[in-house]
Amino acid sequence: MVRTCILAIFSLLVIGTNSQPGGGGMPGGGGMMYGKVNATVTISLPVSANYRRLVVSLKGVDEEHIYRVCNGKNKKTCGYWENIKNKKKVPSGVTTYNKNKKALIIKKMRLEDFGDYMTGNKKTKLFVMNQTW
Repeated sequence: MVRTCILAIFSLLVIGTNSQPGGGGMPGGGGMMYGKVNATVTISLPVSANYRRLVVSLKGVDEEHIYRVCNGKNKKTCGYWENIKNKKKVPSGVTTYNKNKKALIIKKMRLEDFGDYMTGNKKTKLFVMNQTW
């Protein structure tokens, strides 16, 4: 009985690790990091013109947002998170991209900011989880 339970748990771990692109068994594949509410979070992602995130709203609805990095030509549409479906600005911690660190930086992280972050082409992903301890 004990042997069967251990085998079942081991099988689930192996399947979970191999089922995600990028491995790791994390939601969305790739890697995972922790952040705290009201803290500054540095998310290491490669240089890209825009970034995406998949988050769960406070109402429990899955949402996809896009962030466009400011380049001097897109002043009206850059520097904020936008809901993909309704094209509206989404309340979020102040977000910037640091070219030297190659990282997306979110100051005063909100509960709604935790989720799956990725480059605009969705090739590189990182899951940011709320650290509750």
